[in-house]
Amino acid sequence: MKIWNPFGRRNGPKETQYPEEVALLVERIEKFAPPQYREQRNVYYYNYSMLGQYMKPLLALLEVVSRVDRLRQRRLDTAREIFLRLKDFYDLKDRLTLEEAFEERNLMERYSQLFLFFYGTKRVPDLEKEAWLEERKKQGF
Repeated sequence: MKIWNPFGRRNGPKETQYPEEVALLVERIEKFAPPQYREQRNVYYYNYSMLGQYMKPLLALLEVVSRVDRLRQRRLDTAREIFLRLKDFYDLKDRLTLEEAFEERNLMERYSQLFLFFYGTKRVPDLEKEAWLEERKKQGF
C-alpha cells in the first residue's frame, strides 16, 4: 500500500531553468568544472541569474570563468580579469576601489572559493597586487 505524502517530491529533483544566456555558459562550464561543487556553483553564482540587477555582472563573470583554456595560457591576466568581474558581481554599486577590494576579506575569500568551485584547485593565482596597482596608476585608473 502506497501512502501519499504531501511533502514529498513528485518526479524527482527539478532541474533549474536559467535564462538562455546563462544556460549556455553553465553548460560550457559544467563540462570542465568539478561535479562535487555543482551545488556551490548553483547557490553562489548561477541562481543569481534570477535577480535582474545581477544578470549583467554574472554573465561577464561566467564568460571569463568559462574560458578555461585562456586561464592555462595567460594565468595572470585571466586571474586579474576574474577578480575584476567578481568584484563587479559582489560590488554592484561599485563602491570599492581596487585597493579596497584587495582588503575586503569576504571578496578575497570568494575569489579563493571561485577557483575551488569552478576549477577544483585550492591554488589561487597570485594577482601581483602591487604591480597591478602600479600599472593601473600609469594607465590613469
